[in-house]
Amino acid sequence: MDVSKLEPADRDPKKLRATAYKLVLLMVIGGIGLQYAYHNYQKRTGQSDRPTLLTKVTDETTLITSDKVRHDIQDLKGKVTLVLTLTKEIQPESQPSLDALKVVMAKFPDPEKRPHLLLFILDGSEEEPEAMSQILADYGDESNVWRVATDKDGKVSLRAFLKNRLRFGIYPRLEEGRYIYDSQIVLLDQHLHVRGQPGAPHGWDFEKVVGWAREFEQAKVDHPDKDLTPVPVTVEGLQNLLIQSIEYLYANPDEKGQK
Repeated sequence: MDVSKLEPADRDPKKLRATAYKLVLLMVIGGIGLQYAYHNYQKRTGQSDRPTLLTKVTDETTLITSDKVRHDIQDLKGKVTLVLTLTKEIQPESQPSLDALKVVMAKFPDPEKRPHLLLFILDGSEEEPEAMSQILADYGDESNVWRVATDKDGKVSLRAFLKNRLRFGIYPRLEEGRYIYDSQIVLLDQHLHVRGQPGAPHGWDFEKVVGWAREFEQAKVDHPDKDLTPVPVTVEGLQNLLIQSIEYLYANPDEKGQK
């Protein structure tokens, strides 16, 4: 192609400004539309009693329980499951979740409606399964509670699975002889969806809520004359939300997500 005779196009400042104004106007209208749609979505889901869909576990991950039986995470399909990470000697940060677990499980005495428990024991051992089998033994044996060791280097992928698939907030690790891990409860529905609080993209972090309550009480002492904003949710309130969410999943076993 002979480009020697081509000439630069004339630039009309008025047309350029008009084009720019149109683009800005389209961006503003688009932004307003997105905000309006998001506001309507939040308004609709905020009034919903459906536990929010956070993610789905699609992996085929091998789990060996304390009775030395090999399972796959997909074997939990059809069950409502509560998942926790723990150590053999319960650390203080796990106590709020365990207290909540006691309240929640007491609401489901019927074995057919009782949530299954999946416990990842950070310092557990497949060579010494009896040490794991005693953890939360009040809730049953391996037919009701899967206790899975994650102590060896070979389990690194399983620890990554906790964070990346089950939505625990941090990668569990050992620092100066003490395990650092996420103490929240994770709720799995019958289709292995991770479910959060109804109308909100939050999980079931009882340690955090206990911390909020503690800080609020201290703030009342430190600032007795100040009008303080109350905590967004109480421990009892979060426990009730979890109970209601489990009841919803049992009442709607075929629902596979947020509508």
